[in-house]
Amino acid sequence: MDPGKVGDLSLNGIGLNKGLDKTGEDTNVNFPDKKNTKSNKNLIEENNDDIAVYPEYFSPFTGEPILKPSLERTIMTCIDNSAAARPQAGLDEALIVYEMLVEGGVTRFLALYWQDIPDQIGPIRSVRPYMIKIASEYNALLLHAGASPRGFALLEKSHVDHLDQIFKGSYYWRTSDREAPHNLYTGGFKIKDYLKNLTGQEYDERFKFNKVSFVSSGDIRAGKIYIYFWGGYKVLYKYNSRENLYYRYINDFNTPHRNEDDKHLTARNIIIQYVPTSVIDDVGRLEMDLTGAGDALIFKNGIVIEGLWKNLNGSRTDFYNNNGEQVSFNPGQTWIIIVPETTYVDYEE
Repeated sequence: MDPGKVGDLSLNGIGLNKGLDKTGEDTNVNFPDKKNTKSNKNLIEENNDDIAVYPEYFSPFTGEPILKPSLERTIMTCIDNSAAARPQAGLDEALIVYEMLVEGGVTRFLALYWQDIPDQIGPIRSVRPYMIKIASEYNALLLHAGASPRGFALLEKSHVDHLDQIFKGSYYWRTSDREAPHNLYTGGFKIKDYLKNLTGQEYDERFKFNKVSFVSSGDIRAGKIYIYFWGGYKVLYKYNSRENLYYRYINDFNTPHRNEDDKHLTARNIIIQYVPTSVIDDVGRLEMDLTGAGDALIFKNGIVIEGLWKNLNGSRTDFYNNNGEQVSFNPGQTWIIIVPETTYVDYEE
């Protein structure tokens, strides 16, 4: 079934086949209520071509099945997104990706990993205070290469666990195929032992996840998304209704944003979070206010939901529609793109 058609049932790609096999045949997997999975732990039913699988554990960050729960800490890596840094490594394997501006009209990513950490992530760059605040929302180990002056000051007093390449270089390496500073990487094999020595963390579900999704006649269709950042940089997304995925492009639809392994980057859900932003020094460094509330656009299933974000106690940011109801998301990777309030975002069917 096409999740872009009115009234169709859109399955969210949960399970190993993500709804379609390589031939394009419908092989969707449905799961029962999470509360009931333990009693059905080993149940597999087969009826001709239909297979129902009942997993016991789900990722708190993607809503997808995992083999077993873990008390391992999350990590967040600050990844370069200047033109010289592309293609990046590891973005496709992140559970959640944040994108936000730094000085000079370029953006950087904060990529969240948990349990399965890629062997190569990067290029790694320096952090800003608003990135440190996001890492603290997840109690994540932050991996970075330096910071702005205010960033260093916040790291000193915030008690955020972090590995700064300037002082902890053994957790990083540089490649010879690019010029510095766009050639610094880290990976799971570098930090695995360090993570084992950190205090464990049990994580609550980051989002409210759908088991199934419907697209109704009243929903606003948004098959193409255009995000116009300061400095002339533009991000575009194109929705693929067959896969229920958004494909990412840089500046125009002729330039796919690819990972180092040539995989086209995609997202299952996209959030545009508008925040108060100001320039704080002659270099052009920014301050972004992530507390309080503001406007948001949520894209999923080829539609857009106009709503708002709230972070009233400085802990976790949640997202709501204009009726005040918390938005639910499709299981899979979510991109949260944090932009100044004046940023122009457009979308069309």
